[in-house]
Amino acid sequence: MSLYGTMRTGVSGMNAQANRLSTVADNIANANTTGYKKASTQFSSLILPSTGGAYNSGGVTTDVRYSISQQGTFTYTTSATDLAINGQGFFIVTGADGVEYLTRAGAFTVMDDGTMVNSAGFKLMGYEYSSTDDPTIVVNGFDGLKEINLASGSLTATGSTAGALDANLPSNEPVGYKKTTSLVAYDSQGNTRLLDYIYTKTADNTWTVDVQYNGVSIMNQPFHASTKSAASGNLDPAALVGDVVTNTATAYDSTGAARTLTYNYTKTATGWDVEVLDGVTSLGTSSLTFDASGKLTSGGAMLTAASGTLDPLRIDFNAITQEPGASSTSAMVDGNATAAGGPITLTFDSKGKLFNPASLRTQGLTINGATLAPLDISIAGSTQLNSDFNVSNGKINGNSASKVIGYEISADGVVSLKYNNGELEPKYRIAMANVQSPDNLKPLPGNIYSQSNDSGVIVMGYAGNSSYGSILSGALEDSNVDIAEELTSMIEAQRNYTANSKVFQTGSELMDVLVNLKR
Repeated sequence: MSLYGTMRTGVSGMNAQANRLSTVADNIANANTTGYKKASTQFSSLILPSTGGAYNSGGVTTDVRYSISQQGTFTYTTSATDLAINGQGFFIVTGADGVEYLTRAGAFTVMDDGTMVNSAGFKLMGYEYSSTDDPTIVVNGFDGLKEINLASGSLTATGSTAGALDANLPSNEPVGYKKTTSLVAYDSQGNTRLLDYIYTKTADNTWTVDVQYNGVSIMNQPFHASTKSAASGNLDPAALVGDVVTNTATAYDSTGAARTLTYNYTKTATGWDVEVLDGVTSLGTSSLTFDASGKLTSGGAMLTAASGTLDPLRIDFNAITQEPGASSTSAMVDGNATAAGGPITLTFDSKGKLFNPASLRTQGLTINGATLAPLDISIAGSTQLNSDFNVSNGKINGNSASKVIGYEISADGVVSLKYNNGELEPKYRIAMANVQSPDNLKPLPGNIYSQSNDSGVIVMGYAGNSSYGSILSGALEDSNVDIAEELTSMIEAQRNYTANSKVFQTGSELMDVLVNLKR
């Protein structure tokens, strides 16, 4: 046994326990640091080869590990720009050196230049928001990222472009009944423009609607070629074989021209055959059969052949019945020719559901130097039922001139400006990143991390997508340090350090004895 080896072993033990005390000190000092991840010291023995019965004492080495993947608890605040990640992932921030880093410390504050900066001075990064497309992400790089900047102290106005108006039109009202409702739209300068929607009943299951501004129609319905038809009515079961029941409907071809379709129902020994004609050209046939109660059992759908510029039509016959009584049939076809400066026709099926069209379009206007853009208004939810006139959904996008009064950040990381008129304008989407081995990231001052050789490559994404966690606004992730555990480790390290110092002291005393043997 080597006395020098004994002393070296004692020294390595003291160094190892000193490292342990250092990590404990760091952890306790950062127990209240937002997003801090605790460090721990792992011990590994060093064994030297022993020969001839002589034992060579080795020592101990240490490896510092970080519990970066272990999530802390949350503290909730009143600031919308305090952010925490519930789940996997890291915020991407940039420092004064212009380099991107990862962090879980989300105590961000909006600075006077509009940037969002955390308590360590790092700026939050993200992508510009698009309502139609997700951000284009460079999976293995930071290209495309921008500093999130909420500077918008001036007034802003957004012109209207689209909306929705779903109304119930009372089916029990007589032909000629008229009802008006209104929606407010915004021009390019934020001025409000009142648009009147005037509904007039013209026949059973048929209404017209006109959109007017200051009493002048601004309807500008674009051409829409026909693609579907719905037939309804009753066929008398007492009709003789060979009897024919006929009705007509108007369709629109791909040039916008009106085409008259004829629906011929011919009685057969087993039911009825229906043929649809474009003039004298047959578009197709279907055989209809009914059960004893008069309900259709087969032949409920048919796809016609194209006829020149008239596209194929999908025809629904399920509303046809065969019950005692006179035969009477009708059909509806969707589509319309271009309609400018006047009302257009709305058609409803026998159940009161809107059949055609699904939306309205108005023309653009220039009013006192401002522009009111063409509006696309969805009316797909409109009905015709035995109830009073009622609007169930009426809205148009855009907003008047308004100041920014705050911010909102959603769980999927969309950062929106909040205006004093209550409108929210999405501006950015917060970027997130992750690595294959988060615990092997390289910690840096400021509670940030950079990629290391052992962490794996950085993979980009955004909150709520794939394996990335959601973002909590108005919350901060606490340190994952357990004070009781750290105090216990501190006592253990102190005792172990003392024991190792005793080993060194004993080896030193024995060395003195050995040296003094010559005396």
